[in-house]
Amino acid sequence: MWLRIIASSMLVLCTAHAQAHIRTDPNAFTTTFTWNGGDLNHSFELCVSSVQQPNPQGNTLIDYAVEAQGPFELVSGANSIPVTLSWDDLISGQTTTLQPSLSTAEIFTGAARYCPGGNNARLDVYASGTDIQAVPPGTYSSQFNFTATNSGRGKSSANFTVSVDITIPNSIQVTQIDDIALGTFDGSNNISRSDTLCVYQASGGQYAVTLTGSGNGGAFELISAGSSVPYAVSWNDGNGAQTATAGIPMAGMGNSRSGDPQCNGGASNNATVTVDVLANDIGAATASGTHSGVLTIMVEMQ
Repeated sequence: MWLRIIASSMLVLCTAHAQAHIRTDPNAFTTTFTWNGGDLNHSFELCVSSVQQPNPQGNTLIDYAVEAQGPFELVSGANSIPVTLSWDDLISGQTTTLQPSLSTAEIFTGAARYCPGGNNARLDVYASGTDIQAVPPGTYSSQFNFTATNSGRGKSSANFTVSVDITIPNSIQVTQIDDIALGTFDGSNNISRSDTLCVYQASGGQYAVTLTGSGNGGAFELISAGSSVPYAVSWNDGNGAQTATAGIPMAGMGNSRSGDPQCNGGASNNATVTVDVLANDIGAATASGTHSGVLTIMVEMQ
């Protein structure tokens, strides 16, 4: 009895498929700002390696696309600041404004692993000072999630994050200030003139105002050479006029404007300063001619 053993072989033809590789270095950024006015404009540079593999050096570069998950905003409670995100190709010089949750085409230049020639991409984060000033004080933050992809097979996507925090401190200012022209004394009548102003406070609420003249010790005086004429000042925050004492803060003022530091270009001014000069004091001046002075207004948060 014989056992015949038959050996057979199968020839398998294997075809190597080109695969892609993509990665970002670094893959996370964190930045914190305290806002002191102006626009928020910050950039992050990174290396996006995007190559076709296999090859001995892994240096067959292929273009890549970028997508960022929306919304594009910095948030604090119910308030938010809109943000613009842009992607710069540092090789081609091309800049593209990203759209929330919408991928770009594969238009950005990939680099070999670890970018031996230097970083090849930059992310720009922008928020306008007007939008920042329009929200209440607080800390506004967001984490933006990005995906870089290419159309090769293999590892064809890479994820990274950018965390941004901006702290907006409370602030206060007075604007829409005009000189007060008292005019020419007619010889018999008191003179009273006013100017409407804008008091802005980021958090709204009450404030204190201090009024100081340019006379001796901060007195309210109009001066010409050695001649002086006293005047009185009152401040009205919309709740009635209060007489000021030179250099002494007047607390508990209200109706400060929030959200719009210019009070709608002056159309919604919220305070009035009034200057009163008595006829008797003008008549007692020791010299004729133009008398003038400087009234300094200082507002403070409470």
